[in-house]
Amino acid sequence: METEELKNILAAYDTKLDKKLSLNVASLKNINLNKSEKNTQAILKYRIVEIVVFSLLALFIGNYIANNWSHTHLVVSGVIVGFFTLIALSGSIGQVALLNQIDFSKPIVDIRKKIEFVNTHGLLFVKLMFLSTPIWWSYVVVGSDYLFNIDLYSNMNADFVLKYLVINSLLIIPLIWFLCKLNYKNLHIKWVRKTIGFFTGLKTMKALEFLNDIEDFKN
Repeated sequence: METEELKNILAAYDTKLDKKLSLNVASLKNINLNKSEKNTQAILKYRIVEIVVFSLLALFIGNYIANNWSHTHLVVSGVIVGFFTLIALSGSIGQVALLNQIDFSKPIVDIRKKIEFVNTHGLLFVKLMFLSTPIWWSYVVVGSDYLFNIDLYSNMNADFVLKYLVINSLLIIPLIWFLCKLNYKNLHIKWVRKTIGFFTGLKTMKALEFLNDIEDFKN
């Protein structure tokens, strides 16, 4: 077999191999995109359920406040609970809007970035949990009054209530600073990474790490 003929055979083989590899990569890409699209639709359904639940809860709190308008402490407690309910509701609405913006015809990085933003949703509830710590009593007051018809506030010592409010008011500013630190841009800080990792799942942590990597790449 002549050298030139051998070269032609090898060149033809390389061409076929390249085409086969390209087809395999394209097929794998389609499979991953199809899987991501199905997962996205499933998440969308969960977020819609969240919107319905939080909307009903917001309506309940609004009705509770209206029915107890003459009792200042119950109204204040209801407003606080309603405020956090609306934050959770707006977070879920934002997630639905983001999910609807995902275009699977766009570049993979753009798709992945939006999906990972969706996967960080768990961090919102962690922040809400911490933020509601100083006013946890609001939930107890509303819950005990509605479920058991027990007015806890009327049975509390006035000095204790005042001291409790002052101490917890002083915690608000450092708590807000602490919560602002809990984001993907600060994963290089050891305590931030450990705190997020402890209170969120592996899926949320991986999503935050991906967003952090994208941010580092841009810089």
